[in-house]
Amino acid sequence: MSETYLDILHRLLPLPTAPFYEQHVMAEILRFAAERSLPCAADDFGNLMLTAGGSEAKPELCLTAHMDHPALGFAVHESSRDLLFERLGGVPSALTRDARVLLYDRTPAAGARAVPVGAGSVTSFLEEGVPGSPNPSAPAFRVRIDDEVPEEGDLFAVWDLTPCALKGEQIVGRACDDLAGVCVALATMDCCLAEGVSLSVLLTRAEETGFGGMLAALAADGLDREAIYVNIECSSCRSGAPLGAGPVIRVGDRRWIFDAGVTEALCRCAAELAQRLDGFSVQRRLMDGGVCEATPLSRSGRATGAVALPLDNYHNDGGQRLRSEAVHLRDAENLVSLLTDLARQRRGANAMVAESLATLDDMLRSRHISQVDRLRRTTNPMSQP
Repeated sequence: MSETYLDILHRLLPLPTAPFYEQHVMAEILRFAAERSLPCAADDFGNLMLTAGGSEAKPELCLTAHMDHPALGFAVHESSRDLLFERLGGVPSALTRDARVLLYDRTPAAGARAVPVGAGSVTSFLEEGVPGSPNPSAPAFRVRIDDEVPEEGDLFAVWDLTPCALKGEQIVGRACDDLAGVCVALATMDCCLAEGVSLSVLLTRAEETGFGGMLAALAADGLDREAIYVNIECSSCRSGAPLGAGPVIRVGDRRWIFDAGVTEALCRCAAELAQRLDGFSVQRRLMDGGVCEATPLSRSGRATGAVALPLDNYHNDGGQRLRSEAVHLRDAENLVSLLTDLARQRRGANAMVAESLATLDDMLRSRHISQVDRLRRTTNPMSQP
């Protein structure tokens, strides 16, 4: 079977997720893979790797995205209706007073859609953390729940915001970062499956608390060192990339600059697509509003590039209150086209990166040859003082 980007988005974006509590999203991704008979393996840390073989034994291109979003993890029952939740990931605490939350159990019911087990409101923020909690130094939220919830179970909470909606051409959702990016990866996988093109997709956990899943995968040395990696993120439009002007070919983030060869390969694919597809456009930006998983991947010595969907209300920061995030549908669909085109290159992703670097080297060599003799001829002897 094959689904459009919107089809996949409607499956994943409404689901509750948080760092260390990605199980609802993981269950749906496993269903996605099973429907297509796609190999989908989990490592020791819960990261998922999907693989479409094509005609190659090992895909050269690996897309990465993360399955979590800032939210709240259960810490302590203070009373039957007052619960403390660990803050998981960055969210502006000043906007959270009286904010509504929905409570979920970590374990999804087999075959059933995610249903909240309770709801409540944030009454205070504890910067100093909660002694006796799984992470006692982590800041916490006190939540007054509407009705008592069972003390057994493994609870987490998400902001009670629009989970998934299409408003014109804008996709609005509680956790666009990075479930909209996960959907780009899966839609690209569907396109590659339809064409018999090889591709792998790595979906990580606990990115929002400091790249937990990615760092664990790198430390275990379980990722192919010869592959080309492209990280998919949603990044704040405040870095100068407006929604609707195209997905971003991301040259770097706040801490690191990514592989020039991979970046150039993406740019060359984009230039070719712009000639063939009406309405196709991309932006090329640094996107220095934060740090993404491409940085640890690149620092590990793996050839890594990055792309991003421009994002409004980053981490639900709506200015005066918490709001759902937003990305543009056309940006997402154009990003699927770009990544599919990179994957389908007959000469392979590695060869295309090498070719882009060779083109740069040829240009520099040609400019040197055209000027070096003239530089020698026009050099006057320096007069002695």
